[in-house]
Amino acid sequence: MKRITRKEKRSKESKKNFFGEFIKVKEHFFKDLVKKLKEVKDCRNKGYIDYGVEVLLLMIILKNALGIKSMRDMTVQFNKSECMENMAKVLEVEKLEELPHYDTINDFLCKLENKEIEKIRDYMIKELLKKRCLEQHKYQGKYWIIAIDATSLFYFRERHCEHCLKKEFKDKETGEVIRTAYYHNVLEAKLIIGDMVFSIATEFIENEDENVSKQDCEQNAFKRLEEKLKSKFPRLPIVILGDSLYACEPVFKICEKNKWKFIFRFKEGSIKTVAAEFNKLKEYEKSLSVNTNHRHNKATIRAWGYKDERVNKKHKRNILKSIRVVSHANTNSRRHFKDKETHANTFAITTIF
Repeated sequence: MKRITRKEKRSKESKKNFFGEFIKVKEHFFKDLVKKLKEVKDCRNKGYIDYGVEVLLLMIILKNALGIKSMRDMTVQFNKSECMENMAKVLEVEKLEELPHYDTINDFLCKLENKEIEKIRDYMIKELLKKRCLEQHKYQGKYWIIAIDATSLFYFRERHCEHCLKKEFKDKETGEVIRTAYYHNVLEAKLIIGDMVFSIATEFIENEDENVSKQDCEQNAFKRLEEKLKSKFPRLPIVILGDSLYACEPVFKICEKNKWKFIFRFKEGSIKTVAAEFNKLKEYEKSLSVNTNHRHNKATIRAWGYKDERVNKKHKRNILKSIRVVSHANTNSRRHFKDKETHANTFAITTIF
């Protein structure tokens, strides 16, 4: 593919109406977006309101859609008559005298409840699913893949609020606490669509107060997250994708209760008895060899899988379809050996990737 120069890129972009494309997407997929924005509960003092909720939220949506990195840049770039005219078209009003300053938007967002924003996200995800425009990204043509993982949001040297998680660092010799870190984490459920990910559910990992005997954790947050996910999308066929933290009995039971499939990274130490049994069983299991020819390389794949009657009853549903794959590939005259991970999942071993 021929690489284009910066000049050619500017020329192409100048001919494209990005705001026009935004309007097309909104009208086709999210016709009631402005209506939903107006329904968001406003916690501000009504005597001091100059801009409606829909104006403030639409500015944030456009900021992110246009890739503007800071709130200050948003205020500067949107301070144009053309922007105000375009915003008025989206909001279906005759005219906007001014657009709000970023301080006004920040003050509004600080008072806004998380569940109000989640309502907008839920509406948009459901509209995309209803339009059936993402069907080609289903796993095995049936299941939607949802990845679950936690990420860190903020880190402080001093307590930020009563909900902070904390971690103590101790001196190895004396055992005394030399430093305490305070932080906030969040557990996210992401809908995987090709090379894109859409947030579908969120649960904050935080303590109820600063005097709790046991801190909140990722697994407890998952129990709350699954309730949200099931209540919002009760009939959605789901595959939960997660790391080895989720390869445990409580999570397996949750997936079984909700009739969800799962694919979890499974490593020794997650469930020690099953790991030991798996290593023993693979010694006796007949191997399946599959030769696959590609344009540039050849690969030989060998897989060991559990059979129903060979697994103890306690973990029959859990690691029933565990798989360990060893592959050998010859690429560019070099020999590569790769020992892939073991996974716990609920799919039959019919296809080897």
